[in-house]
Parts: sequence; C-alpha cells; structure tokens
Amino acid sequence: MRYALIVVMIVALAIGATAAKKDWTEPVQGSRGLLDCTAAISINCGDVVQGSNVGLPNNVEYYSCTGWNEAGGEAVYELVLGGPECYIVTAFISDMVADLDVFVLGSCDEDDCIAYGNSSATTACLVPGTYYVVVDGYDGAEDSFTLTIECEQCECPEEPCCPSLYTCYDIDFNESPHGYWTQPCEGDPIWDWGIPVGIPEVACDDVPVTNILGTLVGGDYVPCGERAIIGPFEINEYCWCMELCHFYDTEADYDGGNVVVSTDGGATWQLITPQRGYDGIGSAYGAACIAGQPVFTGHQFNSAFLRDCFNLEQYIGQSILIGFNFGADSSIFYPGWYIKWVKIGSDEPSSPVENTSWGRVKSMYR
Repeated sequence: MRYALIVVMIVALAIGATAAKKDWTEPVQGSRGLLDCTAAISINCGDVVQGSNVGLPNNVEYYSCTGWNEAGGEAVYELVLGGPECYIVTAFISDMVADLDVFVLGSCDEDDCIAYGNSSATTACLVPGTYYVVVDGYDGAEDSFTLTIECEQCECPEEPCCPSLYTCYDIDFNESPHGYWTQPCEGDPIWDWGIPVGIPEVACDDVPVTNILGTLVGGDYVPCGERAIIGPFEINEYCWCMELCHFYDTEADYDGGNVVVSTDGGATWQLITPQRGYDGIGSAYGAACIAGQPVFTGHQFNSAFLRDCFNLEQYIGQSILIGFNFGADSSIFYPGWYIKWVKIGSDEPSSPVENTSWGRVKSMYR
C-alpha cells in the first residue's frame, strides 16, 4: 500500500510539473545572446531530418517568447528563405520520449524568438532571410528526435522602414494642412492642400486619401520651383526616425522632389537621404529648386503610395524644420508629388538611439 501511494505521488508530481510548464508561458529576457550557431546544421523547406540534443552544450536556458526553463543542450539548424517569396514556416519535432521543445528565431539570438511550442512552432509570414530552428530540452531533457520543416507560401508583408509603435509626431494631411508654409526656391509656386485628382485613392496601410499636401492637387503640375515646410520638430533619442508616406509621378530624371532639413528656422537647408536612396538626379537645365540634386523622380503610371524613411540621428538635441523641394521644367507634366503623412518616432519611448542601424529597424517588422 505504501509503495502504491508513493507511485501515485510521483505520477501526480510529474503531471503537476508538466502542467506548470504548459501554464508558464510569460515571455522573459533570454540569455543575452549566448546561443552558439557556429555548428548550425543547414535545413530547408520540406526537409525531414534525424537529430539529437544528447550531450550538446547548454548555452541557453530561456528564450524571449516563453518562460520555460530550457536547460538541455541546443540542437541548432539554419534555415535560409531565399525569396523573393515569403513563407509561413512550421517546425515539427516527433519520435522523442523526453520533453523537448522547438523554437524558431529571427537571428542567432535567443532574444529574437518568433515562434515556439512543445512539438511544433508556426511563424507568421516571414520575409526572405536567414532564420534558426532550435530544439532544446525542458528542464535539462535530452533525446533524439525527427525534425520536419514545412513552408507555406504567403503574401509578403509590407515592412515599414521606421518603427511605428511609438510616434512622437504624426502629421496626417487627411486631417488638416497642419500649418504648412512655403518658400520659393528659384521657381514659381506649386504646393497645395486639398482633395486630390488623378492619384491613387488609398495610401499606406490601406488608408483612404481624403485630403493631401501635393503639387496642384487638382491636376498635373506646371513649371515650378517651391519648398513646402512643416515643423518645428524636437528630435531626441526617442524621436529620431522619420517615415514618409507619399506618391510621385513625374518626368523621369528631369522633374522631381527631395527632402531637406533646416536647423536655423529656414535660413539654410540640408538635403537628407532616405534609406533606399533617391531615384535619380534633377535636371541641371531648367528644373528650379532641384537642379543637379538627388530626387524622387519617375513616371509611376498605375503605381501606388509607398513608404520612405529617413534617419534623423544627426539632429538629436535640435529643433528642425522639414522641407519638401519640388521642381519642374517646361516640357512634360504628370500628377507630381503628394505627401499623405509624415511620422517621426522610434521603437520604444525609453530606448536610447545608440547602436541603431537600418538592420535593427527592419528586424522589428519580420
């Protein structure tokens, strides 16, 4: 009788431990980048491989997506999604007795966990890139296993180039002109605010366009050279990345626009360059305001609104004005340049800007 009672107690404790594991899923900070991927095994969509974490080093105990204590050795696999397609990835583990778990990581970092599970982990739609699948042991578990990788093609997500979770300034020209003003720059006036004609009716994030800041919103532009100005904006360590939602359709390599910044109230201006760069150089023959400068330019017939982002780190601690230069010569005319919104922000309200990079920014939108 005593033996039977002991067995029942052991079983109850085991069930309780398993239940505690399944219940305890609150994300915690990982192990600060201790995952070792130097011996990662290459794996591809559709692969079924045999593996084991028996005797492997235990570098990581916690992953950022769960509070499970993963004290077993890590079996690490490298999964490269070559693109241009995007995929939903599911990693299955089977044929094991011990309590193994599977994790999908956006990089070789346990704090970059994007999916996890007891026997399978399914991601959201992933853009092309290098990912890692890790099989680890709960509470020190070790065993052999079968790992299966299944990939389902999906529509690639739009990746905003700036963090948009925390926004310091949100200038949406649907709402109002937001006090914009203009300066001539060697040419005639062109900037206008109101109901647009002849451009896409839906902007970024599928937001309908009701009003907009643009170049003669009622039709095609004319020969011109003028700067539209908004601000001032206080740039700091929590407010440093500018996202521009805009549409442009111009004579390629002759007419176009660019973005400039002033730190002295509009007396002088400095060109700033988006992450992807500009499309071309404004004509040196007749295009006021932008002659010989990098510009957004090109005939974008049937195109759509797009995002561009600008890193404003160099202006931290300063108050700035943002200007939109547009110039056109007297030959061919198209709809022009239209600004739907300007957003300035960062990834979180208490995160300093040091060590930021475009790679870090883009990784937020996997």
